[in-house]
Formats: sequence, structure tokens, C-alpha cells
Amino acid sequence: MMLMIPITVGLSSPGHKVSYVPPVEIPIEIPKYYVLETLTIYNPVEGQCDTSPLITANNSRIDLEKLRRNEIRWMALSRNLLKRWNGAFNYGDTVQVQSGDAAIDGLWVINDNMNKRFKDRGDLLFHRESRTTGIWKNVKINRRDSKSVAI
Repeated sequence: MMLMIPITVGLSSPGHKVSYVPPVEIPIEIPKYYVLETLTIYNPVEGQCDTSPLITANNSRIDLEKLRRNEIRWMALSRNLLKRWNGAFNYGDTVQVQSGDAAIDGLWVINDNMNKRFKDRGDLLFHRESRTTGIWKNVKINRRDSKSVAI
């Protein structure tokens, strides 16, 4: 990605000529991955969510049967990582999780956000009959092309 910055040289007062220099391209480095300080598990229950635990922050509805069968892999990110709060990820983005644990590594879709007290964290959605605990440190996530992935 390149940032285009127009640069103007000269004064625009009477009797002075203004010269124009074409925009300068400055490369902007986009990280290939982000590191979550902590990744945990959450279940769609009121004690861990709000009063509507089956509706995510982007208004997706959690199908408990699909969740129980592990047919959906959704996650929440802390707000500082979401574009809505000037982060890098959007709701609906598919990310590759790299934790070193084969049970959770792979593709997940961002459909929720965490409480505002958390920073640089993620939460994986599981049915409470499948998994209720889990904590991983320094987990890498990177965005995948949503056109080539469907979960």
C-alpha cells in the first residue's frame, strides 16, 4: 500500500510563481500478522455475554446446533483491534489463528467484540458442551481473503 502526499513548493502571493511537485509515494508497512497477548474461550451464556448471548456484536445469530457440531468458528476481538475503534479488523473478516494448538488453529470469523476493558485479546466461541476453558498467550492472527474462504 502506498500513501500519496502532494507537496507544494512556493508562495502564492502576487508576483510570485507557484511550482508544483507531483505526489510522493511513501510505502506504508502493513503487518503480515498481529499478536494477541491472550486468547481465551467463551460460551454464549448470559454470565459471559450480555442479556442476548445468542446475538453477536455485529447482529449475527448463533445457531447452537451448528456451534455444538463445530460447524461455525466465530471469534471476538478486543475493541482496539476492530476498525470500528480504529483497529485493523472488520466484523466478518476471516483470520488464520496460529497458537501451536491444533484444536484451535485454523480459520475463524470475527463476529463479536470483547468488553472494553480488554486490549490485544481474542475470544473463541464454543458451545458450553464442547469446551468451556482454554487460554493461550502470544497467538498470531492474520487476515485471509474473504473471497476464497467461507465459514
